[in-house]
Amino acid sequence: MKKTILVLTLWSVLFQLVGCDAKEIQSQTYITGLGIDYADDEFIVYTQAQNFANIAKQEGTTSLQQSAPMLIGEAKGKSIHSALDLLEQNSALPFYYGHVNTILLSENVIKEKMNSVIDFIGQNPFLRYNIWLMGTQENIKDIFLGESFFNFPSTYTILHSPNLLTKNTIIIPIEEYNKFVSAFFQPIGSFIIPSIALNDTNFFKGDEQKNISTLTGGFAISQQQFKGWVDKEDLVGVKWASKNVTNIPYSLFQEKVSLLIQKPKFRIEVISGPKPSYNLILKMDAQIDQNQENISYDRIEKELEKEIKEELMKTIEKSEELKTDLLNISETTYRYHLKEWNLKNIPSISKDSINKIEVNLNIINTLHYKR
Repeated sequence: MKKTILVLTLWSVLFQLVGCDAKEIQSQTYITGLGIDYADDEFIVYTQAQNFANIAKQEGTTSLQQSAPMLIGEAKGKSIHSALDLLEQNSALPFYYGHVNTILLSENVIKEKMNSVIDFIGQNPFLRYNIWLMGTQENIKDIFLGESFFNFPSTYTILHSPNLLTKNTIIIPIEEYNKFVSAFFQPIGSFIIPSIALNDTNFFKGDEQKNISTLTGGFAISQQQFKGWVDKEDLVGVKWASKNVTNIPYSLFQEKVSLLIQKPKFRIEVISGPKPSYNLILKMDAQIDQNQENISYDRIEKELEKEIKEELMKTIEKSEELKTDLLNISETTYRYHLKEWNLKNIPSISKDSINKIEVNLNIINTLHYKR
């Protein structure tokens, strides 16, 4: 009898708790993206919000075909907190920040107010350290209103799910916020905050152009300072030095040859001298997916090696121009050879500091036609 009473009591308590939570879930505004701008000594904060029904759509596929409405909030304040407080005071439903997965920053904020952003994220208990940090040179509100494919929620765009795109089509590696915080306070190297913009030229729904967010380059941050915006064409060498890259599609000979580069391994050798210099060694496997004119393996290998060296040198030249280290080559010296040189000499990366670039390619197989 006592066990029966205990079970009934527990079920009663659980039922009440579930009922309270269900009511609370339906009565909140789910913030999925935060945008922060800075102008005229004020922060302009944007919220990208969805209701619970739209958040729940991510679990199914049939409802994804229906349009998922978004709610954009905007307010100004002398601090990020005060601007958000003003938005919350005028909201019909309380804000919930537990679903924020992207913070989008304007160039002004990246230049002048990164410490304020770091403090804000660190003080908000609902903002996780594995969120995405991105920047834009365009209007934040326009980016938040950007479209997705097939009426999917905005969480299925590069703004919120960059790993879906960069997993197989890498332009630059996109890191989570915790990697940024770690790099921000380092005395060497750099961190690239991805830069996105709207593209209305490549995709259409009938005759209507689709405004899709796309990656345009990145904002270079080094030693807690903004070093400049870098176009993706100048960041072409970064992918070869990344530790997280798995597959890189690549074309040669005016797109007559298509390859899939698999698991490139980048290694840095530090050479002693008055200043540190480096050998950059890259090893990789490649699969040939297309070879229209049956070009020999030897020619393919030589051409690919030449182009990879050119891409690495292009990014190194941009590093020299910005007085930073976009490839984080100097990190190896800082970690393992700090006693040999003054710290002031280590971050200096230029064409002259590169002794040799060695690319070793192994073609493991070629295309096979299905029968």
